[in-house]
Amino acid sequence: MPLAVVLIGIGVLLLILALIGSGISRRLMTIPKMHRTPRVVVAVLGILLLFAGGWTWTTEKGKEVPTVADLRAHIPTQVSDNFTCTEGSEAPKGAVTMDCTASEGAPDQGITYTMFQDVNSMQDRWLKQATPEQLTGSTCDTENDYANGGNKTYVIGSAIVGDTACYEDTNGVAWNVYTDRRFNIVVELGQGDPQKFSDFLAWSNLSQPVGGSDSTPATPTQPPAAAR
Repeated sequence: MPLAVVLIGIGVLLLILALIGSGISRRLMTIPKMHRTPRVVVAVLGILLLFAGGWTWTTEKGKEVPTVADLRAHIPTQVSDNFTCTEGSEAPKGAVTMDCTASEGAPDQGITYTMFQDVNSMQDRWLKQATPEQLTGSTCDTENDYANGGNKTYVIGSAIVGDTACYEDTNGVAWNVYTDRRFNIVVELGQGDPQKFSDFLAWSNLSQPVGGSDSTPATPTQPPAAAR
């Protein structure tokens, strides 16, 4: 149940309680008066919760769930021209996913784009998928970097645009998972064939989401996984 509904519901119940506390007398039922001070406190709390619920409702409604069209607009032409991109079936709540697969070559595990409503939801996804706290390296440029695991923030121009993490899973597949704070997008791509690793690195750069040049990266409230 949405938080706004919970807050408004509790606020209404408190106001009803304060009203009943003023005392009700009927032929078949008598409810004694509540002392003035606790009745005022209950009423004030009810009003505050109604205001908080209304503000939360407005804030939540302002975060529109992105659509496939929204996400597709940020997929670079190099990817859309060389990969088959379709809507993913397992998008996180409040997000949309597109899976892009190549008929051959790298990245042989494909590229997945996931777009979120806000930067904090995006960052939560990255932290969950990449588990950067377990990655002690600070570069993602070579096979050894992926074997050892690394994570860092990256910049475009002079602005911090996102975080990137690289690692190998238990099957020996190399993964690059990075964020783009300008568009609230997480990008995941993997490569199992080490013979195509240089191509995989190239696609790690070419997969960068695109959009307006005036897009300003937001800053997530979550603390960084590691100081770099």
